[in-house]
Amino acid sequence: MMRSLYAAVSGLKGNQTYMDVIGNNIANVNTVGYKSSNVTFQDMLSQTLQGASSASGTRGGTNPMQVGLGVSVGSISTNFTDGSTQPTGISTNLAISGDGFFVVGTPTNQMYTRSGDFTTDEQGNFLNSAGYSVLGWPADASGVVDTTQPISALQIPVGSTMPAKVSTAITLTGNLNGGATALNAATMKIDAAAAVVKAGALTTAISGVTGVAPATTTAVSTAAAKVADANAAAAALAAATPNTTAAATAAAAALDAAKAAVTAANAAVKAIAADPAAKADAATTAAAASLATAASTISSSSDSTQPVSYDLYDTQGNKYTLTGTITKTGNNSWTFTPASTIIGGTDGKTTVATVTGGSSTIKFNADGKFDTSTVFNALTIDPTGGPYAGAGSFTVQPSGSTMTQNGTDSTAKMSSDGYGAGTLNGKTISTTGEIIGSFTNGQTQAIGQVALAVFNNPDGLLSAGGNLYTKTTNSGEPQIGKAGTGGRGKFTPGSLEMSNVDLAQQFTNMIVAQRAFQANSKIITTDDNMLEELVNLKR
Repeated sequence: MMRSLYAAVSGLKGNQTYMDVIGNNIANVNTVGYKSSNVTFQDMLSQTLQGASSASGTRGGTNPMQVGLGVSVGSISTNFTDGSTQPTGISTNLAISGDGFFVVGTPTNQMYTRSGDFTTDEQGNFLNSAGYSVLGWPADASGVVDTTQPISALQIPVGSTMPAKVSTAITLTGNLNGGATALNAATMKIDAAAAVVKAGALTTAISGVTGVAPATTTAVSTAAAKVADANAAAAALAAATPNTTAAATAAAAALDAAKAAVTAANAAVKAIAADPAAKADAATTAAAASLATAASTISSSSDSTQPVSYDLYDTQGNKYTLTGTITKTGNNSWTFTPASTIIGGTDGKTTVATVTGGSSTIKFNADGKFDTSTVFNALTIDPTGGPYAGAGSFTVQPSGSTMTQNGTDSTAKMSSDGYGAGTLNGKTISTTGEIIGSFTNGQTQAIGQVALAVFNNPDGLLSAGGNLYTKTTNSGEPQIGKAGTGGRGKFTPGSLEMSNVDLAQQFTNMIVAQRAFQANSKIITTDDNMLEELVNLKR
């Protein structure tokens, strides 16, 4: 009689524990990173009323007779499956997808959590919501993270600076139009007699028109002179050895100047020709027509030259805008010509440096691929005599192995490896936990790496409250490393992992626990009635 009473009591106690666990799960249904728990039961030792016997002679064996003594809680295990990911838009929030725990605290007193609601304090320390430091690997001054070193507290120092990096290389990329006309005397020469009225005659004709501004006369004279200069440069190119760099460069510069001057003069003359009085003047009309022809002639040969420019930086972070041209000088051959001076300074007009090293010939194969026999001349940027003289000269090495020469528009451009000094003004975290700082100079650099710990037996961890766990002798030692390696999960930046509590399952478990509790209490009630009947037998 007493055995069933005690068995029922153990059932009440066990199911009360079950309800405690269910209640805790439901209470934490919205707790970030919470992992639900589950209870399993096991029966207690049974009282043996009769042991088992083996068969002998004509009598068979008998089975043991036992009466169970109740139930006990076998285990309360934690379900470490992933919870749903909830975007927050906060750059310092992290959610883990897969195995692993964030490491917080101190290097000698580590705690572990799945809650990634991190932030920074006034000193830039990277912390969880309880104020514990997030541990990982800080980057060195060059942005290199060494994950073989012990982990330590991470910091994102607001207002930290990135030093300037002197430019050492120039990279030419993009395409050059294979159908462009090579710049030479035959394609460049402008017939002054047919295309442009000579300066004296045109000036005389224009000056005879009432109301012509002196600036217009000057523009026309300048245009005629520039075209004459272009013709002279073309003649020099024709007389020089084919593809001579100096002659081609001079011809390209003269051609550009002529085009600009003629375009300006053409606009001025057309404005005069629009006036009723001036329109009747045959000389003005003829001037406008001849200038338009000249502008068209010059424009038609401009596809042979592609301008390029990019900013270079010295050791102090001073900026130098290097300009240049890439000019087609022959079949599968182009010339990269940097400007001999760099203009800049606070007024944008000061000569801040000279450029030496000369032009380089860029070669292409018949299929339009870069010819690896191309040799680029190194360029020396010398600020002597300018406002940046104190920084000293520096040398950059051009290259262009990715350039192509195809029959499409020219898209050539320059880039460099240097940059000015910058101040930290933003941060992001990658899926591997790398904290990337963005700086006002347009550069990005690693600040640190968030660590991720895995355990051989995560069920062995001990809950310490506040979404934190501590290791135990049965959890094993933490295996700390970079996310995405060694079986570790990855991060989802700007998100938090929500609780993995399944409410529908918890409500079902609640009903089961309630009915089991009621059934055990019924056993006690029935036992009480039976004991009452036993007591009443003496009556």
